[in-house]
Amino acid sequence: MGDSKRPRSKTQRSPSSNSLKAERQRSQSKAEPQTPDVEPEPEAIENVLPWEIFNKDQITELLSCTPTEMLSKLNTLIPSPNTHVNLKNSIKADLYLLVLHFAQQQHFLEDQAGAIVTLYQHILNMVLEGKELMALVLETSLLLTCQKEFTPGMKFNFFNPDQVSKISKYFSMGVFQHFKLYRFSMLQEQDQNIISLEKIVHTCPPQGSFDPPPLAEAISEHDIESYLNASPPESPRSEEEVAGEEGELGTEEQVEQPNPLISMANVQTVLDTVGNDIMDKFTKDMKNKCTEKENQYVNRLNKVKKALD
Repeated sequence: MGDSKRPRSKTQRSPSSNSLKAERQRSQSKAEPQTPDVEPEPEAIENVLPWEIFNKDQITELLSCTPTEMLSKLNTLIPSPNTHVNLKNSIKADLYLLVLHFAQQQHFLEDQAGAIVTLYQHILNMVLEGKELMALVLETSLLLTCQKEFTPGMKFNFFNPDQVSKISKYFSMGVFQHFKLYRFSMLQEQDQNIISLEKIVHTCPPQGSFDPPPLAEAISEHDIESYLNASPPESPRSEEEVAGEEGELGTEEQVEQPNPLISMANVQTVLDTVGNDIMDKFTKDMKNKCTEKENQYVNRLNKVKKALD
């Protein structure tokens, strides 16, 4: 029998190059000291959230004012000029006034009042951006419960649960309940009508004039009384008038006596007689004309009555 080779079993394998490399890496890792990776600590971010709209001094000043004084100060602090004619700016100032008055009623601190003003401004900006009501409600609830950061590292963690409940109720009774009204009033363009173009221009008086005139040039009271009490001056008479008066004095004895037939009683009697005659004639003429017209109307009415029958 010839020599026969026995086959090598599958379980017996020679060490490969990969296993040798792995052993070398293990030995090197044991020899080198392991240095754990330390992550750098994040820098602390100061929460300047309450002073997003007003600073601390302004909030303190506003909280110490009455509503009337607060409104006048808000018109100077917020960037909304011409609140007396611009409807949007006037609404914005009133909304800030209502929020700060709510903060006064709840006895909020300065940072709490600043935080609620910042949140309200954020809600109004979302209204101006055209966001829907559900988006506003969800965003407000996430911010108030600190489940979402307003800006990186900044949360609304200034309120306790009771205050958060009152703020949510205030928003729900205001901007959420009247959402369409807020959106219409803040997005609607305001019509501008020119009522008048008249302008009053005040100019300086001419050079060298006095307005009013100096009192030194006024007329004294003595001169005024003398002028008022003086007798009227006599008008100058001509020579003919003087000569006529002298001639009349010489002929006074030759004046004729008036005619006794021409007197006021006779004139009155003549006028009465003539007037009565004229009035009688006028009365008769008018009566005849009225009778004639009446007969014409009666005839017409009779004809109409016959036609109707």
